[in-house]
Amino acid sequence: MAAPLLSRPAFATTATNAAGTSLKVGDQRSTIRSLLEASGQLKDIPYTLEFADFPAAAPVLEALNAGAIDAGFAGDAAHAFALSNGLPAKIISAARSDPGCIGLLVRKDSPIRTVADLKGRTITAVRGSIGHYLVVAALKANGLSVSDVTLAFLQPTEAKSAFSSGTVDAWAIWTLYVAQEVVAGTGRVLVDGRGLLNNNAFISATDVAIAQKRALLQDYVARVAAARIWALGNVAEYARIWGDLVKVTPEIAVAAFKLERFRPVAVDDGIVADLQTTADFYTGIGVIQKPFTAAAHADRSFALDPGLLAQSARAG
Repeated sequence: MAAPLLSRPAFATTATNAAGTSLKVGDQRSTIRSLLEASGQLKDIPYTLEFADFPAAAPVLEALNAGAIDAGFAGDAAHAFALSNGLPAKIISAARSDPGCIGLLVRKDSPIRTVADLKGRTITAVRGSIGHYLVVAALKANGLSVSDVTLAFLQPTEAKSAFSSGTVDAWAIWTLYVAQEVVAGTGRVLVDGRGLLNNNAFISATDVAIAQKRALLQDYVARVAAARIWALGNVAEYARIWGDLVKVTPEIAVAAFKLERFRPVAVDDGIVADLQTTADFYTGIGVIQKPFTAAAHADRSFALDPGLLAQSARAG
């Protein structure tokens, strides 16, 4: 059963003249595209929806910064980093997930058993990512600091190779990559993000797109939200389509989804406060070096239907 598109009537009255206009959106490992496809939300779209797929949040936000896409999907940590560096965009949609989907991995046969064992070791993560955040937070929670380890900043593909070859001792990464290592039996989670971080994700849109394509963006975020709720009740069907797109087994796709369980929420005071907390954390370790006011980077005018938000709260 397809998820209901609760905001479609509002879109139909405001975007009639926009039919045929295109919206280009940035995705990560086909996460959003597969949600929309599996739930039926790609049907009857009165504009051209183009996907640009990326391996991680940083290149999504780089494309957004360059104006190569109108909107992009990325986590709060990457957003804080990019927005602090002048990304000309606003957050227009939000979702919360289980922080347990962010993991600090070691190889299955590694002698490393505790965070304290990481002292003197090499850890890889994407700079400015939620994985980077987890590394610093986990070290701090265990009486260590980044000066006690060597940080190697690599994008996921390079990090996976370094992890597999033993070039690095640990890898801080998220969701699908975690599921791949755990299901394959090649890695284990030393510590995850529970109790250490928020794991919110956003769709942000360029200032130009907000000014010129508001109705399309409103329709898009409503479809994504409805698709997320559908997926929470149809895990196997969603995982099959997502797995096909990213070339992983259904077992890995299901494991990844169950780790994450994203649900849509309003861009409200709580979301803004979480983003500020993330930015303040990065400011404290010198990753963000400019004053950051989270509220200035959120556009709350792309409201989701209250009925949809109520469904999301029940599903969560």
